[in-house]
Amino acid sequence: MFNSDGFRVGVRRCTQVSFDTPIWREHSGAVDCALCDFDRHGANLHAEDRKKSRSSEREGRLLKERNAALYYTLLYTAIVVFLWVVFKPFFQICLFSFILVMVVDAIASLLKKFFRLTRKRVATILALVLFFFLFGWALVEILPKAVTELADFYNLVAKVIREKAWQQYLTGNESVVNVLNDLADFLEPYLDKLLEFVLKWIAANAPSFFVVTFFTILCGVYASFYAGAIARFIPNLYPATCRNFVNGFVDDFKVSMRRFIGVLTLNAIIVGLAFGVLFAFLSPRYAPLIGIWAFVTNLIPIVGVPLELVPILLFSLTLGLRTLLWVFIFAFIVHLFVFVLFFEVTKTTMRVNPVLMILSIVLGGMLFGFAGVFVGAPMAAYATIFYKHFLKAGFEET
Repeated sequence: MFNSDGFRVGVRRCTQVSFDTPIWREHSGAVDCALCDFDRHGANLHAEDRKKSRSSEREGRLLKERNAALYYTLLYTAIVVFLWVVFKPFFQICLFSFILVMVVDAIASLLKKFFRLTRKRVATILALVLFFFLFGWALVEILPKAVTELADFYNLVAKVIREKAWQQYLTGNESVVNVLNDLADFLEPYLDKLLEFVLKWIAANAPSFFVVTFFTILCGVYASFYAGAIARFIPNLYPATCRNFVNGFVDDFKVSMRRFIGVLTLNAIIVGLAFGVLFAFLSPRYAPLIGIWAFVTNLIPIVGVPLELVPILLFSLTLGLRTLLWVFIFAFIVHLFVFVLFFEVTKTTMRVNPVLMILSIVLGGMLFGFAGVFVGAPMAAYATIFYKHFLKAGFEET
């Protein structure tokens, strides 16, 4: 084919249409198929529209599934809170059984790694045997001695208050002596009533205590063997369409609780050993009692520290003012270390803000009493993981 000047130009035949109806376009030496360009452009637009439509449908489906998981989780949370408020012994059984399961599971994991066990059930049996052996040994060997030493310790503290033993150490500080004397005068009438109060309290709470303890052990033992099945059953309480969100939520919460109990136990061991070793030099007779007391009270997050320090500092006063000051400094250093360790581990492994952790523990104790102190940190972890899985994406989209 030639142009108007007599020069031959290139010709390209359309391959996208029938050979019987070729479409030609000539332009300065090149021929393109206009229909091909039009069809190609239209096909690209159509593909992009379909891709956007599929993406929009997928996002809408994920949003619907996440919202369904959110609503069901809020419903079950409300049911748990209702049971907690109305049936406190029932909730205490569930709470302490859960703690027992977490402790046994942690011990079983360590035994499985250390002895290279292939079956988790064998590791769980060994963990239960070890746990209840230590528990029984504490009841038989330590508890009677602890009660005896505690009675002697109470008599010693009462003697300090009645005789106002601090006066000989604070001869030059009349203002401090007067404050302590006023405090002693206020406490002295209650010393004789304290034993009566303790006996009445034990008589009133003993039945509930034994019921909670029995069913906690029973539920904890059975749940230790079926912890995996229970965790796998929880997503079945949700519609099948939203179980992927629930699986991630449950797994994160389980890991957070395992790490929380691990670091809490580690802190209690550190504090108990530290005070036991310290008083082995200061007063060997009371060293085991003080070490055990420090260990037990530090299993109570944050709130257990005042319960630990008050009797220890009162006892240290009987050993002299200088000893009291050194014990106070030692306690400050030890607790500063374990506080930093506790909050750093919870912040990095549980990803819970330390301020939120403290507020949750205080709020739990104010709302639900002694048991609420134990669930303060799990409440903070639960709220953080709940926000991460169900609320964060929705807030960022809007």
